[in-house]
Amino acid sequence: MIRPARMRLPGHPDTACDIVAEAIVDEYLRRDPESRILLSVSGGRGALFVSGDVRSQADFDVAALVRKTLGSIGVMSDMEPFVSLEAVGPEQAPLFSAGSELPVTVVGYATNESPEHVPQSLAYARRIAKRLEELRNGDDTWFWLGADGEVVVGEGAGKQVLVSIHVEHGAKPLAEARDAIEAVVKQVVPEALIKTNELGPNEARGLAHVMGASGRQVMPYGELLPAARLVGMDVRRAEKAGAWLARAAARQLVEAGSSAAMVTASYLPGEDLPARITARDGQGKDISQQIVRDTLSLKRVMNEWWRPGLNVEAMRWGFAGEAGLPWES
Repeated sequence: MIRPARMRLPGHPDTACDIVAEAIVDEYLRRDPESRILLSVSGGRGALFVSGDVRSQADFDVAALVRKTLGSIGVMSDMEPFVSLEAVGPEQAPLFSAGSELPVTVVGYATNESPEHVPQSLAYARRIAKRLEELRNGDDTWFWLGADGEVVVGEGAGKQVLVSIHVEHGAKPLAEARDAIEAVVKQVVPEALIKTNELGPNEARGLAHVMGASGRQVMPYGELLPAARLVGMDVRRAEKAGAWLARAAARQLVEAGSSAAMVTASYLPGEDLPARITARDGQGKDISQQIVRDTLSLKRVMNEWWRPGLNVEAMRWGFAGEAGLPWES
């Protein structure tokens, strides 16, 4: 069964806002590793709004970073950043500095369906999206392809793999754009049924024409598991650090022989170690005893995995199954 999964190109309005938010978090942590951050990014049609709370010794031009980040992912339209990041007061500092303000439960998943240990549909969607982005950036004959796009992979009639793609194709006639994109998809999924811009030509997408917001839809395992809250926060927070740790634990269980593994970890406010861990394999068998509790310590992320730019790396194509991320090695 092919479970639906989607992968968005970096210029998609929501993904662009996600990447900008994570770039700001990365810069705070690069300048001051003790920074604690919780922010959001939203906007479009000429304006982008950055708001949130920060406790940090770092000081830099956030608006300039917003413009630089947008340019790096192909968003060339003129966007005016409006920044409202407030320093956390002394009375809020203890609560803000905790791994979580409320109990947090995170889920990690892995499967042997694909070499990336993610659902096959997600692996297909990422490969197609990354190939389109490579062509957009590195092949002059693909000048027409815009930075905004979305690839959805699911199951059609007769269990045929269905690939639905929506892209900005500039002045290139839709029929020609469809032919070019179909050739790319066939290289990844030869048997796929492909639908490209089924609603007709689309020459105006992206933040210049559509509003976006960070954290609106982060689905690291496709439609298999609920969306996760990961964007615009530092890596000490249980929502983000715990999700990365749970993915690493699930991946290790699959590499040890399970066909699939789902790991659930619950963190209490102020605690670095999970209060409860459960793990089940592809047949529903409890394999929780195979997990060492200390490997899910929130401190591990900053002590072992952190490097400049890690948040953006983990956000651009998803943190599960993307080669090169610390928990995927």
